[in-house]
Parts: sequence; structure tokens; C-alpha cells
Amino acid sequence: MLTHIKHSDEKQRWLLASTLLNTALAVAKIGWGLVMESTLVTADGIHSISDIFGALLILLALYFSAHRSERFPYGLHKLEDMAALLGGLGILFAGYEIIRSVFFEQGIRTPESIWTTVGFIAAILLLQGMFYYAELKAARRLNSPGVRADAINWLGDIGASLVVILGLVAHHYAIPYAQEVAVIIIILMIFQGAFEVLKESLLSLLDAADAEFTKKVHDLVIAEPGVTQIKRLTVRKSGSVYFANIELRVAESSIIEAHKKIDSIVDRLHKTIDGLESVTIHYEPDHPPYQTTVKLLAADKKTLSKHFGAAPWLHVIKKQPDGAVISDVLIENTSKNAVKGKAFLLAAWLISQHADTVIMGQADLDENIVALFRSLGITLKQVAAAGV
Repeated sequence: MLTHIKHSDEKQRWLLASTLLNTALAVAKIGWGLVMESTLVTADGIHSISDIFGALLILLALYFSAHRSERFPYGLHKLEDMAALLGGLGILFAGYEIIRSVFFEQGIRTPESIWTTVGFIAAILLLQGMFYYAELKAARRLNSPGVRADAINWLGDIGASLVVILGLVAHHYAIPYAQEVAVIIIILMIFQGAFEVLKESLLSLLDAADAEFTKKVHDLVIAEPGVTQIKRLTVRKSGSVYFANIELRVAESSIIEAHKKIDSIVDRLHKTIDGLESVTIHYEPDHPPYQTTVKLLAADKKTLSKHFGAAPWLHVIKKQPDGAVISDVLIENTSKNAVKGKAFLLAAWLISQHADTVIMGQADLDENIVALFRSLGITLKQVAAAGV
């Protein structure tokens, strides 16, 4: 596992570094506390051990979150949110432990060499602060709730170290309530951080919409040339990644060109927006705000033709939704003169004209033409009557 993490993504490396550093500091504090007979330092070291388990929990969640299978096709990114939730609860518990140790524990022993112990804890505090700011910055860049939870968890260690220093100094100078005030300030910081972690993890677990991220996706898609309408856009967050599902209209009647347009949109979204794991786009050609009916006529321009591709004339009628006629024209079917593929050439033309209804005489049509019209929502009517 360590070999994999060493060459894996940055989130896992940060969690591993946090666990190793926390372990080293916990051992150092417990050892110092036992040797120097300092109850505060020993308790601080024991408190750090509880944080190690939280970091390990988040680390394991990140390690398995990208796993995909037939049962989990989207991966196990929610494990990161679950680990962040548990990590947030652990942060609350760490705050409680600090309160309990300072306000309710009795018989605190103070080392004889106070300033040496203060210097030792100050050095540890410096390491903790540097790592906290570095990891929090990485968490924001990686958009990882797991790494963020671990970074904020360091506030508990920083607060505990401050309490130790202030407690020792206050004991030396007999300053009343100094460490109590410091504890209250640090506890407020810890609880605020825990609230943010718990809120983000719960919102992600409940598939809450991210308004800012959704707007970013919307603005990029609607700005793409050829996109005329976004009918539906949903964005779901899972761990530190997002999944987008989009339904839109494009001003392309050619299926090939429409596919190229969609591929272009997907590529642009992935290149522009960090953290976008997957984009699913459902599209349909943009439809004009009127209904188009095409009648296939015979050579006399009155009788419905019994031949699809070879129909000599096309009667094209466009009406508004209220029935008002926009245009009524009779045009020649140029596909009838083709050597091969008359039916498919006419079908392509009808699609390009956004035909809603096609009317012709009774005939045996190619099943592929019928299936194509059905898939595109084009109504095909075959009328037995000879004339119209």
C-alpha cells in the first residue's frame, strides 16, 4: 500500500505525511512528559494519538475512493465524505478533550524545568503550524474534504500545544485564568472548523446542489456556439469530484456535426473546470417555433404519392402553434433523380427542414426509414385516399 501511495495522487500523500508527522510528535510528547513528569505534555501526547486514528481513517477512504466496479460504476468517492464526516466528529471530540483536561481534570503536575519544556512545545507548535497552513492550502487547491478535515484537525493539536505553553507560563507567573481564556479561543476555532467540515461532508452525502459550481458549468455550456438552450443541468458532488448531467438543444441538424459539438463541449468542460470527474450530455436538435408538415405528391401535384423517395413533388406547410399558416409552398423533389438512395436522400432533407409530419399514400416503406423517423419524433402518416 505504501508503494502505491508513494506514486499515487497528492491527496493520499498529504494524509500519509500528516499521519507520520503526528505519530512522531505524539511519541516525542509522551516521552518528554514521562521523563520530565509533566501531566500537560503527557496528556497532549495522548490526545495526538486519537488524531492519528482519524488521519488513518481518511487516508484509507481516499485510497479506496477511486475504486470502480460493476456495482460501483461511479467509484467510491462518497467514502471520502463519510471519512470527512467522522473526522469532523473527531475534531469535536478533540475540542471536548481539551475542555475536559483543562477545566475538569485535577492534580496537574508541572515539571521543574518549565522553560525547557516550553521551548520543546514551542518547537513542536512551530512544526504543527507550518504543516497546518501547508495542508490547508493543498486542501483548497485539491478541493478535498478529506484533506481539509485532516488539516483542520491540526487545530486541535495546535490548541493543545498553546494550552500547555500558556498553562506552564501562567503557572510560573501566577496569572489567573490565562489558560482558560486561551482554551476558549482555541475551542471556538476548532468548533468553527468542525462545523465547516461536517457541513460540506453532509451536503455532499445528501447530493446537495453546488450553486457556484453549477453556474460555472452553465455559463461555459451556454457560451458554446451552437447551443441554443439548456433544458436541464444537474451537478452532483462526490468527495472532491463532481459529476454533471446536462440536457440541451443544439442548432445542428446533422447528427455527425451534433456529436462533434457535444464532444467539443465535454473537452472544454474537462479542461476548464478542475474536479469535474464525468460529464453526461443528452442533446436534441433545436426545433423552430412552428410545425412543419410535408405531403409527398404525385406528378399531378394533387394525389398523394405511393413512392417515398421517388415522389415528384413536396407540399411543405408551416404553421404556428395557433394554426396560422406561415408558409405554403410546392417544391420539386430533387432526390427523385438520384441513381441510388432516393429514400435516404429525401429523409435527410426532411430532417434538415425539421419536418414534424410526413404524409403520403399507402406503400411498403423501408423499415430503416420508419425507425429513423420514429427515433426523431417525426410522424409518418400513410393515407389510403387517392387525392388531397
